[in-house]
This record gives sequence, structure tokens and C-alpha cells, in this order.
Amino acid sequence: MRLPRLAGPVVLDGLVDEAAWRAVAPVPAVVYEPVFGGAPSQRTEIRVAHDGGHLYLAARLRDDEPAEVRANSLYRDEYAGDDTVGLIVDPFNDDATALWFYTMPTGARVDGTVSSDMASGEADWSWNGRWEAAAQRTSDGWSAEMRIPFSTLGFESETGGVRMGLSVYRWLARQSERHVWPPVPPRWPRAYAKPSKLRDVALTGVASRRALTVTPYVLLGHSVRSPPEAERPRGLDEEAAAYGAGADAKYGITSNLTLDVTVNTDFAQVEADDEQINLTRFPLFYPEKRQFFLERAGIFDFALSGDGRLFHSRRIGLADGEPVAILGGARLAGRAGRWEIGALDLQTAESGALPSENFGVLRLRRQLDDPLSSVGGMLTSRIGLDGRYNVAYGADGVIHVVGDEFLTLTWAQSLRSLHSARPGEAEPARWLDSGRALLAWERRRAAGLSYRAELGWAGEAFDPGVGFEPYQGYRSAELSATQEWLFDAGAPVRAAWLGAEGQAFQRSRDGLVEAAEASPIVGLTFASGDEIELVSRHRREEVPEPLLLDGGIEVPVGRYAFHRAGAEFTMPDGRRLRCGASIEAGGFYDGYSLSASLSPSWNPSPHLGLGGEYRFDAIRFPDRGASLDAHIARLRLRLGFDIHASLSAFLQYSSLTERTSINVRLRHHIREGTDLWIVYDERLGNAAAAHERALLLKYTHAIAR
Repeated sequence: MRLPRLAGPVVLDGLVDEAAWRAVAPVPAVVYEPVFGGAPSQRTEIRVAHDGGHLYLAARLRDDEPAEVRANSLYRDEYAGDDTVGLIVDPFNDDATALWFYTMPTGARVDGTVSSDMASGEADWSWNGRWEAAAQRTSDGWSAEMRIPFSTLGFESETGGVRMGLSVYRWLARQSERHVWPPVPPRWPRAYAKPSKLRDVALTGVASRRALTVTPYVLLGHSVRSPPEAERPRGLDEEAAAYGAGADAKYGITSNLTLDVTVNTDFAQVEADDEQINLTRFPLFYPEKRQFFLERAGIFDFALSGDGRLFHSRRIGLADGEPVAILGGARLAGRAGRWEIGALDLQTAESGALPSENFGVLRLRRQLDDPLSSVGGMLTSRIGLDGRYNVAYGADGVIHVVGDEFLTLTWAQSLRSLHSARPGEAEPARWLDSGRALLAWERRRAAGLSYRAELGWAGEAFDPGVGFEPYQGYRSAELSATQEWLFDAGAPVRAAWLGAEGQAFQRSRDGLVEAAEASPIVGLTFASGDEIELVSRHRREEVPEPLLLDGGIEVPVGRYAFHRAGAEFTMPDGRRLRCGASIEAGGFYDGYSLSASLSPSWNPSPHLGLGGEYRFDAIRFPDRGASLDAHIARLRLRLGFDIHASLSAFLQYSSLTERTSINVRLRHHIREGTDLWIVYDERLGNAAAAHERALLLKYTHAIAR
């Protein structure tokens, strides 16, 4: 399909009333869900065109009840159950990667990236591109316009033309109804966003463009630390002024290969981590929240299994959750032909017991003749000024076998020094003990039958210094299968699924099966959009040495078999007042436990959003007279004055740590890359913990060419 060129100028005001738009025919959108190909409840008109320098979308979205249009969010990258209109672009037409843009009736924008042909069913919403959007509420619904610079898309033009993959959609939140073009059936997770299923469109008379952006910042603030009562008499606080400056620069070396340079990197505006409770033998995984590491993070993916990965960016600039100053560094990310390239080098400052360290990552991945297949490798290094080092490397491949069948192969190994680098002190390389292997076969489907079988192995000494590995010295096997049915319009149930999951972990050194679990699962999605899932867990565990869990709970040596059952209920996002709930109860080693959670949300207007989370865990060991009650509560408040100014507040409390944390962020978004932040942080604990609070002001100013 040849994408039309606008015949005249358009004003980006959210009103699709220019003559240039009337000359562009709307695409023939169809209903994707709740029933593919069904009758649309509302009329949708979406047009796509270009002007030689930008890609445009214009949408007139009729609604018989215009007052019921969901317009809940005024925040960049914050979805709160809104109606949306979106555009998904595969700029390189590689059938594997894409950029995702959508806007809401408030004009708020959300963008993200798609990788591996949407194999996971999820997009990465951390990427922020330079583009514009505007929207208007109308007497018969709402309308919207988008304008995306070609420099943001980063395509490679040949002789004044380019071919891309493209799809558009409309989401009616209160009816859980989606209109899409092209008409892709829901056989795969989020099939409408799979790059391999997008419509090929041709643009003529266009050229790729490069961009340079320099964003300096200044930081001012004040912090107060009140030491624990045992350290000094009450009232003697430690006060300190906070100030600093730095800069980030972004340059498009080619149309899709970007160099980022950072000096004195700062993350003052990043929200605090969620408190968690760990009732397993494996360490907790905390996701990345810092924008510098999140942008195009999919290029650096090297999955091991579960949460395991060869590179986890939280190992840089953070130690036990506390920030470590990043002096500077650079990152290169993008594509060159069939190659995906990611390179990173950062230097951190000395902090506490940690010396100044250099972190390096190199990631290469090549798309094969079959665009759904790829092979690649990764090298990571962590080198301290005291002579310690850790190097890890690996190779991986994803092979599209036939249809929806995929084979994944992964090998990784780590090498490290034990102490400072003096003769004879380097740990000898042990090929097997320091290795990691993964073999998986899966069928990637939504409707119908899907499954995954995985074999894994982790050596006793495998320890990626810039990665995350939840366990060492194990052999593991996992198997899951799900059958999903979709029903016709008018049925009380929209979808149903029946599945089962099983996994086992065997200790390598003596063959002991430490943990094994089998879990049948059944779920329903009702016509209302409400969803319920029931699960039954049958678990066996060997505890060869005492196991210490959070809260001081100890599990003695022994062999355990126990059963648990649980349920999870969620409401559709389109409801202004909604709540999710879960409960799981049953045996727990030589006792029993109950875990329950609630997560209510309320969006009475675009200017106010409230969200809460509460989790309760109760553990009882009657024969030993041991017990634990743990509470975690979170409250999020968002005030949106307009799409430029907002206030967010995050309050959380954990009874295990007896810690309360408060994070308040006031943001004035002047334009892309130019922001004023005022941030207040406070952490309160019991008498044995310090009380810390800080007030910071940060200003960033983007200079773009």
C-alpha cells in the first residue's frame, strides 16, 4: 500500500477538519475484540499520511455516549483506563521490532517498543521518543492527531523511498472493544502489534534524518539525617546541602544507531522501589526504573530463565538499593542492517566498601534469513580499581522452526577474581562450574494450544557480576501448556482457558531434588471484561540445611509436601472505580499460611487518580509455636493540572522493616527534554533506624538540532 502524502498543511490541534485530511481515505478498521470481525458498537475513522518529514495520524472516534468517553490521564506514559488511539510502526520492515505510539482524549502520550515479534505478549513502555499529539472532546465522541518526525522513526531510506510495517487501532475502554487495521485475528498475544503481521506501506520522496540533543541539568537541595537513638542524643541531626550539575547528549550516528553520552549522571526524580516480602529460597528481583537504562533496553536482553539475565542494569549505580554516583560514560544502541548493536561503558564513584568500578556491556544480535530467527552474543565486565573483576559472556539463538514453533538455545559463563589482582590470586576458570545453559521449545499462541518446555542448568560458580541469577548449582526442568477458547458475541463468557505448569530443581552436586511443583490453572473472561483465575499448587521441598526467610522465620531441615490453592480477580481498566484481588492459602512447609492482596484504583476525573495496594501474609507453625504477620501498604496519588504540570505522591509502609517512606514529585514539563522537578523524600523507621529526609530541585534543558 502506498501511504498518501498530505496535499496541504495541517494544524496539530486534535480537530480533523483540514482539507488535506478530507483528501485521505480512512483505513478499513475491523473489530479485533471482544469478538473478531463482529459488529462495531461505534464508528471509527483513522487516517494515516506523511508530509515528507513526518508521519501523521488523524482519528475521528464517534461515541453515542460522549460523556462516557474515558479520559482519565494527563501524564506522559501513564495509562489509567482511558480510551486510546494508537499507531504501531516497524520502521525497518524487519518483522521483529516496532515502535508503539498512542494518545488519549486528554492529549496525553504513551510510547514504547516491541521486540522479538511480540513473543512475550508485552511491549516495553520505558522508551521515550520525540513526537507530538493533540486531542479534543467533541459532541459526538473525540478526535486526535499525531505527528511523528522521521528522525524519531529512524528508518533507512533508499533512493528517496522506504517501506515500513504499520498498524493502527482504537480502544473503547468501557466496552473492552478494539478496532484494528490491518485485520489480524487474535491468534497470538496482542496480534495487532506483532511486527510480522503489520501491513507493508511504501513512502516515496522521503529521506532519513539524524538528530543531536544535549540535555544539561542543575540540581540543588538539602538533606537531613536524624541518627538512631542509640548513636547520639536526640536532636543532633546531620544536615547537608546537595548540589550538582551534569549533562546527557544523544546523537544519531546513523538513522537507527544512537550514541548517548552522560556526565555526572543523576536520577533524583526516580520513584522509590516497592517494598516486597520474600518467602522463597531465591532472591527478590527489582525492576529497573531509571530512564537512562530503560530506553531501548530490549536490545540488551539476554534472558537465562525466569527473572535471570546476563545483564541487569540495576547492578550499575545501586548497591543494596542505595544510589552509587555514576561519574559518566556512554551507550550505543540501535540497528545496522540485520544487526542489533548495544554497547555500554560506565564508571562509578567509590562508595562505602565498594571501590570505583567500571562496567562494560557489549550485545550483538543478527536476524537470519527467516526474520523470526536470530543469533547473538553478549560480553559483560565489572572491574574495580582494587583489582577485582568479573567477566561474563554468552551466546544465544532463537530459531523459528515452523508455524508458531520456536527453539531457544542459550549458553553463558562467568569468570571472576577472588581478591585484588596480585600474582596467583586470580580464580582459575572452570568451564562447567561457572557455566549456564538453557534449552527451550515453545509454541507461541493465544487462542488454541500453547506450550513451553525448558531445561536449564546453572553451575555452582556461575555469578554474572552485571547480571541477575536467582540460583546456582541446579539442574531445572519446566513445562507449561494452556488451551484457550474464544466465544462468539452474546455469550456470557468471552474467553476460557485451562492450563498446567510444572517445574523441578535438582541440586547438581548430589542429585537432590530440592523443589518440585505442579499447578493446574483455570480461568474465565466474562462478557463484562471481569476476569478470574483459579490455581492449585502441589509442592514438594527438601530442606538440607535450615532455610531463613524474611521476618526471621526459619524452616528446619526436613522433607515437606504441601498443597495450596488460590484465586485472582481483576476488573477491566475502563471502569473509573475498579479493584483487583487475590488470595492464596494452604500448607507451608511444616505449617500453613495465608496471603491476600487488594489493589483498588479510582479515576474520578483526568485531574485526579488514586491507587492503593495492600498485601497481608500470615504464617503459622503450630508445632514450633512460631508465627509471622506481615503487612505492606502503598498509596499513590496523582494530580494532573494539565499535560504539562503534575504532582505524584507515593506512600508505603512495611511492618517487617517497620519502615515508612514518602516520595512526592512535582513536575513541570515545559517541552520534550526540558523539565522542572521538585522532589521530596522521607524515610522513617523505628528507634533503631535513621530518619532521613531530603528536598531537591532539578532542572533539565534540552537543546536539539
